[in-house]
Amino acid sequence: MHNETVFSQVRLPATASSPLDFFSRSMDYLRDRWPLGHSLRVPLNFLEIAARQSQAPTWHVEAIARRPRRRHVCIPCGWIARHLPRHAAVFEPGCGSGANLLWLAFQGFTRLNGSDIDTTVLDLSARLQAYLGRSLNTWQDNALTPSRLPENQGAILSVNWLYHLPGASLDAFFEIYKGCLHPKGVFVFDVVSHHYNAVPDNQYHTDDWRKPQDQRRPSEYTFRLSRQDVADMARRHGFRMLRYTAISSRPQRCVYMLGRMGQG
Repeated sequence: MHNETVFSQVRLPATASSPLDFFSRSMDYLRDRWPLGHSLRVPLNFLEIAARQSQAPTWHVEAIARRPRRRHVCIPCGWIARHLPRHAAVFEPGCGSGANLLWLAFQGFTRLNGSDIDTTVLDLSARLQAYLGRSLNTWQDNALTPSRLPENQGAILSVNWLYHLPGASLDAFFEIYKGCLHPKGVFVFDVVSHHYNAVPDNQYHTDDWRKPQDQRRPSEYTFRLSRQDVADMARRHGFRMLRYTAISSRPQRCVYMLGRMGQG
């Protein structure tokens, strides 16, 4: 009974055109353009020491310290905070340091789950949890071939990792994780836009653009999708698009929220 009623509280944008609805949609638009309030209050000195002690990759320090500037990360988390009840469960495969889940914890969410293949970043996450006084349920797993999948999740969150992995695909991601969702649960994720395919040298790693071509690595963005690509893929898996926004960045990314057909 409890799980069946939780998601009747999901607040999705109304289609009516009253002044109040227009104001609400305008505020949503502004919050997506300038996602304020997404900082984790962790001193840089602590981050550097924790990363060194856990031997986690140093880019996690910058990612946490500069989190509000990473709109492709903040917008999906903001959508979850604005549209899901606080007792909904959230699962983030590829959670890294757990910064996104920790931010959701400060918004009042308590059923927060995450997995990552890298034990060093899970160690960093444990240090962050202790420092911030928040607890997450995290474990080590390969998110592309997981051995452990939670059930009845209100949201599956995926940002800034899937399109970096050779051989990964959004199609396979949906197939793996759709069974984890509550019947009214949502996928919330970002992808690199197909517009990046028109950027010169997009087939090469951005750090190598100034090197001779024979010394360049393949692009770190292994797949790019249009809005129609995502909509078609979602439909094949029984989902439809609930929210969408494009982010003007380099590379351009798009953020999506999907729900099952008939939801909304």
